[in-house]
Amino acid sequence: MFCRRFRKDASMDRPFSVPRPRAIRLVPRLYRWGVLGSAALVGCESVRPTTVPDAAAGNGARAQVAAAAPKKPGGTIPPLRVSKFVFYADVPLAAEDALFRELEELPDQLQRELHIPDGNNVVQVFLFEDQDKYEAFMRERFPWLPVRRAYFIADQKRPGATDDLQVYTWMGENLRTDLRHELTHAMLHAVLKGVPLWLDEGLAGFFEQPPGNDGVNPDHLEKLRKGPFVPDLARLENIGKVAQMEKPEYREAWAWVHFMLRGDPKAKAALLEYLDQLRTNPNPGPLLPRLAQVTADPNKTLADYLARVEIQPPPAPRGRAADK
Repeated sequence: MFCRRFRKDASMDRPFSVPRPRAIRLVPRLYRWGVLGSAALVGCESVRPTTVPDAAAGNGARAQVAAAAPKKPGGTIPPLRVSKFVFYADVPLAAEDALFRELEELPDQLQRELHIPDGNNVVQVFLFEDQDKYEAFMRERFPWLPVRRAYFIADQKRPGATDDLQVYTWMGENLRTDLRHELTHAMLHAVLKGVPLWLDEGLAGFFEQPPGNDGVNPDHLEKLRKGPFVPDLARLENIGKVAQMEKPEYREAWAWVHFMLRGDPKAKAALLEYLDQLRTNPNPGPLLPRLAQVTADPNKTLADYLARVEIQPPPAPRGRAADK
């Protein structure tokens, strides 16, 4: 069974012009393109790894996925190991790049913030050189999936076996945000029995932000403040399918997570207790009753909290490429 996490925003980003002669330096380009604060919206549902769903096959017939899919990155270039992540690419990657140094700290950040254990799973990250190669691979290997910037896939080879955790994406202008988002999903999946859809997306939306943002997504915050926005955690917790999650739901999921992690110590304690239960119980029930025990009116409290959140200014660009 696969667990796929895909982008709800169908817009695709322009690819980088990748310099072949030398190792890729990623972060200066990201600052130059102004990736800070961009949203990454994803979802999760189960699919079969070897067959195409009826709707994709046409006329109700099930079609087999082509056995010889286009080649994954990393056939000739040695992989780059960064913490629990192994990056595969068809061009050399610079281990000293600021992006990889930042991602190396991501597992520790999740452990500190969420009090989750250190998982043993290695996450394989396949970085395609450009958008065309990425889309060709995904179209051939997973023809029923919609076109999205990035995917997290948990592939269980056989019943009872440990999932292979894989991230697929390409070197576009949102690479920094996409990697932080998808790798957050992977690390949660590695240590928790299950995560409610809204909470999974809210946590990934929080940790996709660079450390200097303190989890604040300026775009989400601006849209929520402009309204109309009426928090309704009970409705959010009843959403069980990705098709029911639209941009407003992703924004609200992020808002609840930010409130619990930054707005109220008692709410944070309730969240951490809930996550601890998810380590052994995939269905511990809704979170709202627990919040109601420590907050008189959680929905109103969230609305008031969003009016007080401060947007952190982005850090100054680094590297010569940022000055061009």
